Amino acid sequence: MIYNLAQYLIVNLPLIKFVVNGFSPDSSQDEIMVSETGGEPQHWYERTDWAVQILSRAKNVNTAKKQIDDVYNKLKNRFGLLLPQVTIDGVLYPAVKTYQISPIQTPGYLGADEENIEMFSFNLTITTD
Repeated sequence: MIYNLAQYLIVNLPLIKFVVNGFSPDSSQDEIMVSETGGEPQHWYERTDWAVQILSRAKNVNTAKKQIDDVYNKLKNRFGLLLPQVTIDGVLYPAVKTYQISPIQTPGYLGADEENIEMFSFNLTITTD
């Protein structure tokens, strides 16, 4: 599901660079990371609630803030969104229908990292089959 979500964001927010599950040491500094942070299968329902973190980083605090706000506004309170299929390293991830995408909180400022890169983040829950 995380690769499908990243693909959706790449297609719908083409001016932002996205990475999945970790920044690489040689990656650009103005980018957003989409990470799986766990989830909870609902055994009494036919669904899974996925926990996802979105982390924006940029040299300029205003760039990091604008990027995180753009992603937040694209994802908040979405119902019935179809996340597209995507192929990563030869593995096909079929399209995923979401029932609901709900932020756990609004974007918050995390400060600057050891390289003076400004960071913002928010977490959300994505409900699927």
